[in-house]
Amino acid sequence: MRGFAVMAMVIAVAGCAAKKTGIEAETSSAPAPQGALATRATPGYPPTAPAATVPAAPTITGGSTTLDTRAIEEAVGLTGAVVGDGVFRITKPRGDLKVALDGFAITPRMGLAGWFAFRPHASGALLLGVMPATTDELQVVVSALANAGLEITAIHPHFSGEEPRITFVHFGGIGNQVALARGVRDVLDGIVRVRAAHPLTPQTADARSELDAARLDALLGLHGEHDGGVYRVAAPRADLRLREMDVELGPVLSPATYAAFQGTSERAAVAGELLLLPSEVQPVIHALRGAHLAVVGVHDVSSRVDPRLVGLSFWGVGRAEALAGGVRKALDLIARGG
Repeated sequence: MRGFAVMAMVIAVAGCAAKKTGIEAETSSAPAPQGALATRATPGYPPTAPAATVPAAPTITGGSTTLDTRAIEEAVGLTGAVVGDGVFRITKPRGDLKVALDGFAITPRMGLAGWFAFRPHASGALLLGVMPATTDELQVVVSALANAGLEITAIHPHFSGEEPRITFVHFGGIGNQVALARGVRDVLDGIVRVRAAHPLTPQTADARSELDAARLDALLGLHGEHDGGVYRVAAPRADLRLREMDVELGPVLSPATYAAFQGTSERAAVAGELLLLPSEVQPVIHALRGAHLAVVGVHDVSSRVDPRLVGLSFWGVGRAEALAGGVRKALDLIARGG
């Protein structure tokens, strides 16, 4: 969303519990990322958050505006948490989907999770979010967002050849916080209706995952977290001051690079996304392909982010040490600015 030589900020996150909305509710075990391209970083799912995560509060005050988190939770139908910098974040792992690729399970910690983040704004609230959707859910999600007056800022894959096919939809909006939250609920309800009408056949995948986290830490020059059979590292582009919808995102809302590993030392899979400046894209592609990692997506992170930031999604299967070495080569290019 991700050592790394240009960042200096250390950030961590806590997971969020979820209420059921018809899709199987599942609490994410992946905290948001921490660290910098120049320092060791702890893993998680973007956006990032500082170390002190507190339970959801009735309100968050930012400037002259107040965020009513309970009203947002009621409108969305999921619980969230205050993750710092006045941001209230809800996660929606897609544990209801059983996705497989190359014999590996694409779990929420491997990247199959949505999130919605609210921050107080002069107009009420700023909302940024991402939702993974199957092919038959995609246009339902797009229509629900458009009908709710939310902007769709990116649509892209993170994988190639997975079953069922998953596409990620990025969106945002500014306005009445409850109206924004209801737009999110419309998306979730639309997915529920699709899945009720067209149940999916679960895909089979090897659930065995025994990785040497300490060894991967050493190879990547980062500190990852091994949980739920997945070792994950992440870091924000703290060298950049990003703005979206004319609002400075700050460290909590800024997207983060990540890499997630599962499997064994002899046969592992890695999935991830690198956040790049345009000048970094081609050198990183060459580095990944030189390490036999597949480049499965190159896309703008958002049509509204400034400066322009490109997301490069990658996937690989092989020996865990070789995969980590390939990721490290790509990260070194980011550290040198390509």
